[in-house]
Parts: sequence; C-alpha cells; structure tokens
Amino acid sequence: MLKIVRVGVVGAVLPLGVLGAGWGGAAVGVGAGWVVVPAVLVTLGVGVVALRGILTMFEGGVKEGSDVEGLVWVSGFLMFIAVVFGGLVGVPGWVAIRGAQVTRCEVVSVDDGSAVDAGDGVYTVYRHVVACPGGYPGTYEVDERHTDTVELLVDPERETPPEYLRGDAFAAALGAWVALPAAGLLLLISLGRSIYWFRTSGPSSRELAPRS
Repeated sequence: MLKIVRVGVVGAVLPLGVLGAGWGGAAVGVGAGWVVVPAVLVTLGVGVVALRGILTMFEGGVKEGSDVEGLVWVSGFLMFIAVVFGGLVGVPGWVAIRGAQVTRCEVVSVDDGSAVDAGDGVYTVYRHVVACPGGYPGTYEVDERHTDTVELLVDPERETPPEYLRGDAFAAALGAWVALPAAGLLLLISLGRSIYWFRTSGPSSRELAPRS
C-alpha cells in the first residue's frame, strides 16, 4: 500500500503541486502583489521535494552517475519552463483577457501609418477609425491594415484598450503553447519513473539466490 502511495505522490501529486503553486500564485498575485514572494517560496520548496522524489522515491539515496540523475535534470528543466512560461507569461495574459469580449467592428477609415520605434525594431502602426456596437472603441491602432471589418477583444469595463488586450491574448497563447507541453512531459516522466520503480523494486524483481 505504501508503494502505491509513493507512486501517486511522486508521479502526480508533487508535480501538480509545483504547477499549482506557480500558476495559482501568479493568478492571485496579479491582484495581490504580496502573494508573489510566498508563492515563489512554496513553488521552490515543493519543486525540490518533487525532484528528490523522482531521484530516490523517498527510500534512500541513488548511486552517483545513476541514469535517474538524468531524469532529474530533465524534470527540473521542464519544471522551470512550465512554471516560468505559465506563471510569468501565460497566466497574467489569461487573467487580463478572461473578461474580454470579441467584438466585430466595421472599419470606417485607415490612415497611411506612422513609424514607431518599439525597441526591437521600427514598425508601421496604422490608426483605424472603427464603428463598433455600443460605440466603443472608436479607434484601433495596430501594425497591419484592416479593411471592411475587424474582430477586436474589448474590455466591457472600458479600462483596458483593445491594443493592450491583443498583446495579453498573445501572451496567454504563448504561455499555453510552451507551458502546457512542458507540464505534460513532466508528468509523463514522473509517472513513468514511479511506475518503473513500482514494478522493479519489489521482492519479485530481485534475482533468486543460487542454490547451494
């Protein structure tokens, strides 16, 4: 029974705990900055325990140079990628756009564009005059020209401009595309390691002593 518990804890509970602490702390920290430091500490603590579990299955040490050490390094890398991209990129973007609505607007006119230095290059930004349901927004600036109609993410409270929401939507998508596969691979490795240990660590897996 204890072995089954170890498989569940190392294979799923601890990895999910790391992700939950990192992503959940990021979500709460968007509105309450004081949560960030405790969330980081909890994430680091659970992460260390999770990697220790993958290394030893909590039953003693592992010989130096063991193949399991490679799994720990890979798991640590995946854990870092999942937490960073999910917590610092994806979750804040998702929180920003969760109340936004997609609105189809008619493009009334578009100017000839103006050059804007964004730090990583110079872009041409076009100012669109749009007619949207409810009269908001009245204009929309983006680095591409739209004609006829354009779909915009609109904040019903009118606190965040559509231009910002567009960036938040990109951040949410980027975080999901990077963090979710990394999290999936992390769980696959931890579960695989746990199941392999479960099948090979019992008395039945040991070689029979030769008869005298």
